[in-house]
Amino acid sequence: MSTRSHPLESVILTSRDALELAQVGKREVLKVSPRGGPAGLVYGYIAVWIGFISIFTAVGELASMIPSAGGQYHWASILAPESSKRFISHVTGSICIIAWTAVPTGAVYVAGSILQSAVAMKHPEYEPQGWHVTLIMWGILLICAILNTWLGMILPVLEVFIGIVHVLGFFAVLIPIVYLGPKADARSVFVQTFNVGGWRDITLATFVGLKGIMAEEVADSTMVVPHSMLFAIAINGVLGFAMLIAFLFTAGDLSAVLKSDAPYPFMQILENATQSTGAAIVFSSMIAIMQACCGLGGISSGSRMLWAFSREQALPGWRWILQLNERTSVPFHSICVIVVAAGLIGLINIGSSVVLNIVLSLLMEAFFFSYAIPLSLLLYRRVKGHIPEPQQGGGDNKGFVWGPFRVRGWLGIANNIFALVFSGIVVIFGFWPASSHPTPSHMNYSVAIFGGVLILAVGYYLGWGRKHYMGPLAEVEVTAGSVEQRRCERGL
Repeated sequence: MSTRSHPLESVILTSRDALELAQVGKREVLKVSPRGGPAGLVYGYIAVWIGFISIFTAVGELASMIPSAGGQYHWASILAPESSKRFISHVTGSICIIAWTAVPTGAVYVAGSILQSAVAMKHPEYEPQGWHVTLIMWGILLICAILNTWLGMILPVLEVFIGIVHVLGFFAVLIPIVYLGPKADARSVFVQTFNVGGWRDITLATFVGLKGIMAEEVADSTMVVPHSMLFAIAINGVLGFAMLIAFLFTAGDLSAVLKSDAPYPFMQILENATQSTGAAIVFSSMIAIMQACCGLGGISSGSRMLWAFSREQALPGWRWILQLNERTSVPFHSICVIVVAAGLIGLINIGSSVVLNIVLSLLMEAFFFSYAIPLSLLLYRRVKGHIPEPQQGGGDNKGFVWGPFRVRGWLGIANNIFALVFSGIVVIFGFWPASSHPTPSHMNYSVAIFGGVLILAVGYYLGWGRKHYMGPLAEVEVTAGSVEQRRCERGL
């Protein structure tokens, strides 16, 4: 079974505390991190940027081998030992589904809360309520759903427009704050550190503050997909670093900014720099729009991931999820599942925004965990020499050979190891609380939730998945140098 889909927006997941990336349209990265101070932000950003380049270089190698919509679970299935490939693949896929459900939820939540904060800036008498943000989230989700389904034909054009707004918005924010804002000295930006979390040293505080792709179906994807990922990371990394430096030089007293009433410190920095509440609201609204666009891309990518996993009979109701819209050939039902799930998660905000943020924080851990599994298997296979060159045939894993994008020799092994180490650091420190002596209300419970998710994923596989999930189902076979499509027996 195949599907035609419009180009999907690549979503780069980064530190939730990296203020700079929020200004160029990234998700959940809208708070200045008090852990590590300005210098911690600068050098932490560089470290995270290098880490992402390393991870997605290795991921690019996998995508070059098999540019499947299944991504991590497909790679894990092919690289894992025969005896455990179904189990490893299914658990990896389950974690991916959870992460991709959180992507649009987190994006539209940030967009909604920024818009609510903008209203509060303009009207101080306004009393923000959690259900207000939830309603805004639902409205944005509805618009994103319509654009992904009935108006899917205009989405490629809209994505081009979003890209233009992305770049123009960067300069629209950067130029005014650099020209109008107060100027700090270089020492306060590149040397000054502070540790409000009570950690024993500034390095540990900076690590705690580090918190915060699916392959598109494109022509010549074995080269285009890895190059596109690295190009996106490089471009956004440069833009983000420029915005970070600009904000730190014009932020003034960061301690005062963090203690202000503004829900998002970057909004206070914008107001201080421009000396205009109206300008701060306009710039903040631009960021909210880009967050909504991230939600649009998250629904698009997440629905394809869900559709691909259902194609392998990995989920209950997979026949229903697989159905495509007859007119547009988009996975209508999988889009509905992602949108409804995101809307239901948004209900948590009515009771507690803290709990919702804890749930959404699993996004980072889930994604890095799902990438670490195939990357560890890739490292094992490449060290053992189990992945043959294209001219040598399939080797241990039938049909799995090096693609045209590859880092050869010891450099590839070193990069693979570094990517795994960085992934482990992000996951481990993502579970840490913000301060060294947290109260129950400020404790980071994401480790307990993530553990529960893993237990549920394993339990689901043992109870249902192992009886139905056979791993990625082959739909074509290569015979005598030609590719012949064959229909899988899956009861369709």
